[in-house]
Amino acid sequence: MSPAAPALPKGIPDCLKKRQLLNDKVLSPELCREYSRKFLELGWREDALEFFKKGGMADELEKLKAYALETGDAFLLGRLGHQEPEDWRRLGERALDLGKLHFARRAFELAGDDDKTALVTGLIAGQGAPEDN
Repeated sequence: MSPAAPALPKGIPDCLKKRQLLNDKVLSPELCREYSRKFLELGWREDALEFFKKGGMADELEKLKAYALETGDAFLLGRLGHQEPEDWRRLGERALDLGKLHFARRAFELAGDDDKTALVTGLIAGQGAPEDN
């Protein structure tokens, strides 16, 4: 028997309830803001992002973009929608500085920077398997 999943914090919807809320055509911006803030408090930025989008909260989405650029999180930046090549370059440089090589490579690919993509691909290829290090 597998262990029971940990209980969600009070006021946090489970995955089914979250899907229901996000599909609700009349979900108020206030409720979107409430849920997104709860998710942010837990560090669940992907979940918060969904409610920010649903509620049309452009300022909050910009804060998530800034966070993605600061932390080199290519996945989060991509979830925010279309980004300019310069944003991808900035993220790629930051991810490279932080050692997030796969995020850096993806960012440089999306920026259209073939030289940096090749550089990072080489860095990734140069990493041996963990037991080789």
